[in-house]
Amino acid sequence: MADSVHDVRNSRGKAERISRDVGCLNVTIAAWTPKTADAPTEEARIPADERTDKHVLRVMVATPFGRFGRGGIDRLTDLIVETIGQRKDLDVEVERLVTRGEKRWWPVVYVRALIEVGIAMARHDVDLLHIQLAWGGSIYRKLMIAALARYFGIPYVVHLHGGRFGQSWEGARTYLARRIDRLFMDSAAIIVLGQCWARLIVDRLPGVKEKITILPNTTTFPSAPNRCRAYGEPIQITFLGYVGPGKGVPQLIDALGKLSTRAAWSATIAGRGELAQSRSHAQRVAIADRVEIPGWLGPDETRALLGRTDILVLPSFVENLPMVVIEGFAYGLAVVATPVGAVPEVIDHGRNGLLVPVGDVEALAGALHRLLEDGELRRRLGEAARRDYAERFEINTYITRLISTWRKAAGS
Repeated sequence: MADSVHDVRNSRGKAERISRDVGCLNVTIAAWTPKTADAPTEEARIPADERTDKHVLRVMVATPFGRFGRGGIDRLTDLIVETIGQRKDLDVEVERLVTRGEKRWWPVVYVRALIEVGIAMARHDVDLLHIQLAWGGSIYRKLMIAALARYFGIPYVVHLHGGRFGQSWEGARTYLARRIDRLFMDSAAIIVLGQCWARLIVDRLPGVKEKITILPNTTTFPSAPNRCRAYGEPIQITFLGYVGPGKGVPQLIDALGKLSTRAAWSATIAGRGELAQSRSHAQRVAIADRVEIPGWLGPDETRALLGRTDILVLPSFVENLPMVVIEGFAYGLAVVATPVGAVPEVIDHGRNGLLVPVGDVEALAGALHRLLEDGELRRRLGEAARRDYAERFEINTYITRLISTWRKAAGS
């Protein structure tokens, strides 16, 4: 990166100072703008998808951790990058912009991201910026990146993910709230995961309604359907996500504790988070011998676990539209979840999954017990979920709609 900066600074360019108010911060960075950027050529003013000599759309996707990152946003970004990379006929090039990184290194990663995207935009090496937006610190980081895009005249798409974004926006002080408003108003397109998130934005900013595209999450289709269970083999219950109170893990462990004398089952609670506390909790309710809490699992381990799973459970208190629910659909699993965020727009209770009230241990234990005792119900729910995945959440359909949104935004 240092060599790249050195090259740009010595290329007959000039240094310009960019000062932007971002959230509650006044941020000043240096962007090295080549001389050719002073007066963009006529060709550079033509949207990428309308050029006759260079029609490849170049998109930079801002994502928190990068390849194989520990979270749904990065898993989705990996799928997008991998799928588009295999489809040369799409005439699209996608590059990751890592904006956060691991906790102790995030300031370094973020500054590097600002320099990287600033140079790319100054050189006209990017046609469109795709901003993955969550909540909390993600808002501040993405406001600065959007400010850079506005400065260089690069259109950007806001892709809303964070389940707590609404709370952050509602509770923001006036100045920050106005910057968030501008983030949406100045965007070329807005992608949300469900109707509830479209309503959240339109209720506050009616003028952006026509920019909004509802595009639920996606995942790849498993190479083989869920396996057949051997006679007498324990039924596998799986949780995938952050291991902590926000995802309802304490309630899940208590619910499993109520099933300790029921049908043969085993459970895996996988993900980063409060692992030691959760293991101690499992010991207190006397199910430590039936519950495995391995920590974070890589992609291959996750696929192997889902391949032997019968019941997928996610009793969250807050969500947008969790990737793991779509993955459960793809694997044809019986899914138990709470009706938060866009989840009830995906799970039709009793048809392709079961919904239980948030924080209700008795209801959660009852739903799990029902699925443990009724193999036909598990099969019926799983088959409906798999059909819904094929019709609504398949990756190639998703990519087609995403690229259509990108090209329209780049042309704006």
